[in-house]
Amino acid sequence: MSIIKKKFDPNNARASHEGTILASDVVPEGYSAPFKHAYGYLLNNQTMAGHAHETDEIYIVLEGTGYVTVGGKNKQVSAGDVIAIPPNVWHTMMCTDQDKAPFLWAALWWPHMDNDKVFGEEIVVKRFDKDTAYHAHQDTILADLVVPEELKCPFWHQYGYLTKGNTMELHKHPTDEIYIVYSGQLTVTVDDEQEVVEAGDVIAIPPNLMHTMTALSEEAVWAALWWEHI
Repeated sequence: MSIIKKKFDPNNARASHEGTILASDVVPEGYSAPFKHAYGYLLNNQTMAGHAHETDEIYIVLEGTGYVTVGGKNKQVSAGDVIAIPPNVWHTMMCTDQDKAPFLWAALWWPHMDNDKVFGEEIVVKRFDKDTAYHAHQDTILADLVVPEELKCPFWHQYGYLTKGNTMELHKHPTDEIYIVYSGQLTVTVDDEQEVVEAGDVIAIPPNLMHTMTALSEEAVWAALWWEHI
């Protein structure tokens, strides 16, 4: 089977961060990645235990609305936001939206990599914007970088954006890759298999297999992360 798909399931998650959140792995089982990874899940009026660590980290918000606190500053964030967490800075997440609970994000973290960009006093948040995106894959999709430029990371990354009925260029590469679907519904094709995927799904793309995506909804956005096969 070429298509490997997973989705966060609170009923099969583990308690983490002193029991304040539910968590599970983001990358499908059997794939090794150059970063560590875990979902974070909160219900309304719940807060993750605050903490700091020496690694660089991003939070990819997948569902709901809440607040992130980084170094004593607060910022409201919602599905589609990517938050940069600098090393050795205290941070936490809080779910505040009764109507849109639960609050779900994917956390990816890795050993700190030096970067010319420095963090200012404000919380760094990046979001896909089709009005400022660029064309990619032979002009078949709109794209933008996922990780804020203030962080270096040990993987490549790019948003993908399609409108209904349009298809990304069919292609392959020697790297491992995952697609994290932000919004919409698509058909993913890997080798000779097809499957419908939707917001919240994570799809693993094995190396050297032809693959593509076709939008079934009016708009669809996903984050592609890929790295040298481990």
